[in-house]
Amino acid sequence: MFILPQVALHRLIQEGIKAIKNKPELLDEIFQYYKLDWANSDYGDSYIQMIKTWFVDTKIPVVQAWSINPQQVPQVAVRLASEQEDQSKAAMGDHYYYGEESTVGTSPFSVTLEILVMASRNSDESLWLYYIILYILFKTKTRAHQMGLELQTVSASDLVRNNAVLADNIWTRSIRFSTIVQHTWNDMDYLDIDDVEVELDVESSSTGIKVEGV
Repeated sequence: MFILPQVALHRLIQEGIKAIKNKPELLDEIFQYYKLDWANSDYGDSYIQMIKTWFVDTKIPVVQAWSINPQQVPQVAVRLASEQEDQSKAAMGDHYYYGEESTVGTSPFSVTLEILVMASRNSDESLWLYYIILYILFKTKTRAHQMGLELQTVSASDLVRNNAVLADNIWTRSIRFSTIVQHTWNDMDYLDIDDVEVELDVESSSTGIKVEGV
């Protein structure tokens, strides 16, 4: 089976946001730092309640790649940063062997996905949403592993603005989600290109050459 990490991560974040909306008291766990003695006078319960109201009442779409519609903020976008076969984790000959005849092929890939947390420049929404997404990523590690995302690690960057791609009122905070996926397939059903017949029909004219394959 081929693992589709971008699809899996998109679903995990989507489900996580929905779960917290249905149970907003989880935000008390995420933002309990605001209730420590040194922060309580400036933040505290009233500030966390403001976050709850915003989060429950605000539509937060989760998309693959990104939307450049400036009205779609806040927004979470999941896109591929890099994906490459990991030679250090490859099996001998790229195959696992089971029994005397059946063969299972395997290809481990190192994958990095970028999660873009987008919000308005003039609000704390990007900070709140960033920590909510981090919470979801850590609380769903077991589920992610069950979906084929192994050895998950996370890194992040601070707020940036990309005027070449997004409107000037949108700032993004980037989370890089790295994982290992193991693609497997039934090697007995390999693609035998010797069984494929190709016929070429070449037509020349004064305007050019036309080639059709069947």
